[in-house]
Amino acid sequence: MDILDFKYLENIIFTSVFSVFGIYHLLSFFVLKYKVLLYYFILIFGLTLHWSLYFFLDGSFGGTASIIADKASLTTAMISTLGLLLFTKNYLSIEQGAFPKLYRAYTVLIGIVGSLPVLHITNNLTTGIEWLNDFFVLFAAIMSLASMFLNIFSGFRLFHAHKLNRYYLYSYTPLLLAAILYIGAWFFKRYFDFYTYPIILMTSILVTVQLILFSLIIGFKYKAIESEHLNLQLNANQMLKNEVDKQTKNLQLAKKALEDQNEELEKVNQLKNKLFSLLTHDVRAPLNNFIAIIELIQSNLTDRELQPILENLKNEISDKVSMVNGLLQWSHKQLDGMELDKSLCELKSIFSAIRHEFARMARDKDIDIELQVLHPTLLMDVNMLKVVLRNLVSNAIKFTRNGQKVILWSQSNATCVEIGVRDFGIGMQNDWFERLGHDDRPETRTGTQGEKGTGFGLVIAKDFVEMNGGILICESEIGKGTNFILRFKDTAIGNVQDRKVPGPDTGKGE
Repeated sequence: MDILDFKYLENIIFTSVFSVFGIYHLLSFFVLKYKVLLYYFILIFGLTLHWSLYFFLDGSFGGTASIIADKASLTTAMISTLGLLLFTKNYLSIEQGAFPKLYRAYTVLIGIVGSLPVLHITNNLTTGIEWLNDFFVLFAAIMSLASMFLNIFSGFRLFHAHKLNRYYLYSYTPLLLAAILYIGAWFFKRYFDFYTYPIILMTSILVTVQLILFSLIIGFKYKAIESEHLNLQLNANQMLKNEVDKQTKNLQLAKKALEDQNEELEKVNQLKNKLFSLLTHDVRAPLNNFIAIIELIQSNLTDRELQPILENLKNEISDKVSMVNGLLQWSHKQLDGMELDKSLCELKSIFSAIRHEFARMARDKDIDIELQVLHPTLLMDVNMLKVVLRNLVSNAIKFTRNGQKVILWSQSNATCVEIGVRDFGIGMQNDWFERLGHDDRPETRTGTQGEKGTGFGLVIAKDFVEMNGGILICESEIGKGTNFILRFKDTAIGNVQDRKVPGPDTGKGE
């Protein structure tokens, strides 16, 4: 094999080696996303292009190809130099905040090296000034050497910054020797004719060794990065564990304090329950006895002048009994809580019992309590239902004028069951009802004959309806009466026709 064939074989071998290195690190970059791999690929890509030019420089593919290859050598050399600068800057972690002077030096060199190929190609394509072309070539060689020495200086400057930096400096020797040999040969070849093959062979071997060494130190860097990440993760996990332990202890202390507070609250609630139990027996029972005694006296008293006084006294005591009953019912719900005991309530019998219970109160004002039962049953706690109806009927009679009527009604449709109490009395503003339960204390109003109330009745009614899964709705207009609706969703009603709620035109002389 002659010298010419061996040179071609040498170029093929080294170009192939560089290409394999370049493709491997480019693929590694796509997988690992480390920028140092991309910069290393740029370095190898420039070397591969530069070495491939030797296929054309000897004129085997014609004089034009040889000239183009010679012109392109500056561009390929600058690509390699640019890749080396970027690679070194990233590997040594030269950041602006930590090393501002070195960072500026690399920024300037990267800018010059990146712009030289553009200027060189522009000159060749436009003016073609030969001396300017030689200047660019000489300046490119100087920039390559300057980049080499800047990298070496950075390696010494940052030798102790990280243990991996010393590996970079140690591995840089082959590339430095190859650069000095190659750039020197490149420079002198332009002015002196001498045999450069041994120099090219030596630089090829040194560059190959350099690529192997750089690949090794990149592997070391990966391992160091992974170790640092692992240590950071372990430290973060330990800090998180310590914080969790601390918060757990705080939660345990808070739980103990809460348990102590709950124990104290339970004692207080028991005391309150005893207090309201005493009120039930020691206050409400005597008041009821007073009413019975007054009624007995009324039945046997013939003095007509005393009759109105006794009637007023009885009404006052009845109001106080209603107030006590309302307070006890509401307080019992708030303090003890009430367990629901839902059952299928027969509305007709419950309405009749309520009408009978308020017969005397209605008779005193010549009010008729009318029943309109269009739906017979309702699934609800029967005791709560009676409490709600008592409160609503009591209010309806209280705010209805003499000679009018109060209606207890029920109806259903495809989606709900509704029961209600309607009167045709003085009515009220709807915003009064909307504020119910939000104010600290319910507002009170005076009935048509001066009857007094506590305002707790509607609060109790609203709470009891909601506890049973319903809503309490108030439809009212000043001077036309009020309709309180208890609405409960019921999907098991069947095909029941819609019914209309009794309207105000059914009143007695409103």
